[in-house]
Amino acid sequence: MENNSYITTFLLTGYGDLGYLRNIYFTATIFAYLIIHMVNAIIIFVIVCDRSLHEPMYIFICSLTINGLYGTNAFYMKFMENLLSSNPSISRTGCLLQIFAIHTYGSFEFSILALMAYDRYVSICNPLLYNNIMKPSKVTSLLCFAYLYPICIFTIHICLTVRLPLCGYLIDKVYCDNWSVVKLSCVDISVNNFFGFFVATILMVPPVMLTLYSYVKIVSVSIKASKEARSKAAKTCLPHLITFINYSVATFFEIIHQRFDARALPHDLRVFMSIDFVLFPPLLNPVIYGIKTKTIRKIHFSHLHCQFIE
Repeated sequence: MENNSYITTFLLTGYGDLGYLRNIYFTATIFAYLIIHMVNAIIIFVIVCDRSLHEPMYIFICSLTINGLYGTNAFYMKFMENLLSSNPSISRTGCLLQIFAIHTYGSFEFSILALMAYDRYVSICNPLLYNNIMKPSKVTSLLCFAYLYPICIFTIHICLTVRLPLCGYLIDKVYCDNWSVVKLSCVDISVNNFFGFFVATILMVPPVMLTLYSYVKIVSVSIKASKEARSKAAKTCLPHLITFINYSVATFFEIIHQRFDARALPHDLRVFMSIDFVLFPPLLNPVIYGIKTKTIRKIHFSHLHCQFIE
């Protein structure tokens, strides 16, 4: 049994024996990392620079892309470093910081997606009251709550993990997550286990319920509307719906991998399930909104055209 005071580094065994694939994975990863930064930066630049896009929907899209960059840097930097290492590892402090960053990223994502669903609900179901309901001050307050609430909750969560004495240093993943560290404890982890379920419930269930409620209302209103209004509502909601389903499925995979014994599954599938939620949303979200949102696409190409002429 290891002494807690000597465990300063965790070995990440999820990488397995990459062999000659190491350089291929690294090249693909750094390419994805650069693409993510480029496409997210384009969306942020267009929304920030064009005052006509300073509306709730686009502010939420901008927040979503900023969160994508936050989650990307929390995961990719150490992941790429370990791909080049023959002994993938992470310091205990680095592990706790990564846990906090990746977990808050996930919570921010759900919260922002829920706010976007609420915005679409107000826009479609109460169009005449939209400007009164979605005032800049309210949008700011909602975003501040969406960010500060998870930070406070996960600060407590991390403090409960820090206090645990550890008797192991092997984490069967390619990054650090809270439950993997908690399971290495030498003492009873009932409190951490209960609080973990509590955190997952209060941070995931309300956003999901708000999103479902918003879409139920949107569908009920759209059914009674004209064909043109239904088409407009579908085009408006489709990018968000794709994003929400994509992230929900990815998060579901991670929860299954984290909380249940997935060792019967192939190693590569387990790795994919554990990183899907942080690997694809930051790449797909700006692509979905850049392609599907006509205003952003039109303004972006207008900027490029002006720059080309100049």
